[in-house]
Order: sequence, then C-alpha cells, then structure tokens
Amino acid sequence: MRVSIVINNHNYGRFLAQAIDSALAQTHPGVEVIVCDDASTDDSWEVIASYGARVQAVRLPENLGQAAAMNGGFALARGALVLFLDADDRLDATAVATCVGLFGPD
Repeated sequence: MRVSIVINNHNYGRFLAQAIDSALAQTHPGVEVIVCDDASTDDSWEVIASYGARVQAVRLPENLGQAAAMNGGFALARGALVLFLDADDRLDATAVATCVGLFGPD
C-alpha cells in the first residue's frame, strides 16, 4: 500500500531536516514524502532543496497558514493513506508500517 507523508512547514528550518529524515527512514516500502513550505523566510527552502528528488516539494508564494500548506501537500499525494507531519515532529521508523498493519484489505 502506498502511503504519502505530507510535511507542512513555515520557518521551522532548524527542525525540518529531522522531520524529513524520519519520513524517509520509514521501514514500510512505497512511502512518498511531500514537503509544503508556507513561504518561509528562514533557511527552510534550502533544507528542502538539499533532499533533491527524494522528496516532492512545493513552496507557497505567500504565507497562507498551516491549513493551506497541508492542502498544498495533499494535492500532490498519491498514497492510499496520507499521514500529516508537522515540521518540528519526527516519526518512529516503524510508524507507517504499524498504521498500514491496522488496515484490512477492504
């Protein structure tokens, strides 16, 4: 099952790499990581860009708030499940595998 992890960010560059790294480190195969930056003015965009093609990135042209950043990332999500992660949070490496294991075939 494909799972999308959407990370929303605004001026949390100091935490962002840890959030992205935790999303990329998931043990479940088929995870896509999407980072939506809400027009940050710190080094957030440079942090995001350093991941290259390992993440999908979108940058809002102006600060529109957390809900807009979540929606911006969600629009790119292709997973059957979507997990939202704030830029100052981290996931355990088995978080997605645990969640997927709770869903039945239907």
